Amino acid sequence: MEQLLAYYNFSPFVKDKSRFFDHIAYVSIKDDLYLLFEKKDNLINLHFTSYANPDFIGKQKPSGLNTLIENFEIDNNQHRKIVQQYLDYN
Repeated sequence: MEQLLAYYNFSPFVKDKSRFFDHIAYVSIKDDLYLLFEKKDNLINLHFTSYANPDFIGKQKPSGLNTLIENFEIDNNQHRKIVQQYLDYN
């Protein structure tokens, strides 16, 4: 997973202090929009999120949230394509 995060310029996983998520890794898409991986137990979910200020990430719950993939699988080509599609948005 670390290679995928580095390849797409995601942050490393950090504990979410807002307690809305468990651990998160994120990358900016555009303005206040972010792709965010949520790691909870042995599952990883991918979300499209919005934060009014980048300083709020990991400290407050997102102002907008759309779950794109539940149980993200690194080896699933379709899952990686979705990540790329959203990153190409900017």
